[in-house]
Amino acid sequence: MASRPAQRWRIGVLASRVGVSETLLRAWELRYGLLSPTRSDAGYRLYGPEDERRARAMQDARRRGVPAGQAAAEILASERSSSRLPGAPGPRYAATAALDTEGTLSELQAAMVAYDVGSMHAALDRILVEVSAETAIKDVLLPFLASVGAGWAAGDFDVADEHFASDLVRARLAALSIGPGSRTGPVAVLACPPTESHDIALKAFEVVLLRAGWRTRFLGPQTPVRSLEVAVGVVEPDLLVLAGTRPEAFHVDPDDVEAVARLAAATRVVLAGAGADRAAAERWGAEVLEGDPVTAAGSLVGTARRATRPSSQGASPA
Repeated sequence: MASRPAQRWRIGVLASRVGVSETLLRAWELRYGLLSPTRSDAGYRLYGPEDERRARAMQDARRRGVPAGQAAAEILASERSSSRLPGAPGPRYAATAALDTEGTLSELQAAMVAYDVGSMHAALDRILVEVSAETAIKDVLLPFLASVGAGWAAGDFDVADEHFASDLVRARLAALSIGPGSRTGPVAVLACPPTESHDIALKAFEVVLLRAGWRTRFLGPQTPVRSLEVAVGVVEPDLLVLAGTRPEAFHVDPDDVEAVARLAAATRVVLAGAGADRAAAERWGAEVLEGDPVTAAGSLVGTARRATRPSSQGASPA
């Protein structure tokens, strides 16, 4: 009696069966050789039960924290090994999954190089269901952007990849910052100094403040000092946050020295980001917030008191 040929599927069906995106399956196939599709007469890749078995084993290994490359190598080596007796049980994996940071980063990178907007949003949607926005920002979004930047510097990614990823992450952060917000919380003006063009970390900082009941006014990148002074005069905030990725971003032009002094006299000024240090704080009459954006914003929220600005009451008229 002839055996029935093994069932085979297109990649979309396989993705549905194992519960991961097509993009991630393609990444596992191209990077690690995990899947071994055949070709249909029409030239389509077809995947079978062995591919489903490997994909499920990969998921289980990733939940246990095994790096993707190592997991794929172990799965393929296990199949090649002749030491296991027929019918012997396979490895046991944990049934419950924590936040799979590395797997999610790999999935996002694979979607990025394919310019697959749908898969990137699907991955982020899943994470935001599993964990808080603060955790998603700290453990996924910001590490993802850092890995893309490092990959671009190493020549692994194109500048178009970096721009595509940055724009998508910025859009997600902007969506998280939309809402009715608080009407009574402290007010913070958020901006980047005149020569700083990177504002995504500052946007993440804003999301944490908003979720803690603060009110924000986001001015964005490359904000002139005189514009900061105008905004502070209009808004009268409890806090001015300036974020920079390098120390040079906090340089004060000689023409702006007096305006910077007026800012420090008008409100509490804090510097954040990798470029913030004590020397910069002295130039701006400011404080330094240390740590990643989530930690830095949390340090403000954790004070549990309203930041106070110098009072103008009782001042003599000019």
